[in-house]
Amino acid sequence: MSPEAPGDPPPPAPAAPARPAAHPPPAAPGAPTDEELLAAHLAGDPDAFCLLVGRYERRVYGICLRILANPEDAQDAAQEAFIAVLRRAASFAGQAALSTWIHRVAVNAAIDQARRRGRVAGVPLDDRLLPPAAGTDPGEQVSTRVTLQAEIARLPEEFRAALVLCDLCRLPYAQAAEVLQVAVGTVKSRVFRARAALAGALHGLDPRGRQAPGTARPPGASHQSTGRPVPE
Repeated sequence: MSPEAPGDPPPPAPAAPARPAAHPPPAAPGAPTDEELLAAHLAGDPDAFCLLVGRYERRVYGICLRILANPEDAQDAAQEAFIAVLRRAASFAGQAALSTWIHRVAVNAAIDQARRRGRVAGVPLDDRLLPPAAGTDPGEQVSTRVTLQAEIARLPEEFRAALVLCDLCRLPYAQAAEVLQVAVGTVKSRVFRARAALAGALHGLDPRGRQAPGTARPPGASHQSTGRPVPE
């Protein structure tokens, strides 16, 4: 490879890998809706289901990845989710939006995958859940993220799923409730409890808000938690 001539601009840096889309891209003006694509698939259109998969593949993979914290497992779960959608397409009753149904299938596929693999599912962290504090030592940030990752992995599955949908996928409480097939108040309670557990872990507190053995209480921190879980 020949050396660069003086004054030549430096070669561009390699592009960062794309993050999973937070939401499926909106259909182009005049394009069929999700429900219309599903109806066309059921009517025998050979391309309709592929178009539907194209709209949701990054979204479904993103949900599975955040629950499983393993790219290979997430790919397997996403594939199983779309197979389930394909097999059960005729049973979709339209009582909720098709997107809500697909999200529900994705969450169930990821949880089933975690159970089959015999591992505790986790959530890959990003700045939406734990933004870096200004002036924080990078080593401390890494330690905090490792602690938070471990605590998320210990959350009950129903709390973890609610946290993923609401805090990482940014679904409104009402839509997350439809996905999980529970009341809105139940979703809020689960997210609240998950956040409280994570906050307690970061401050060295046990689940009841008491200082955990072997941990140093940060200056000014109370021995009691600042709030109570909302009852389901």
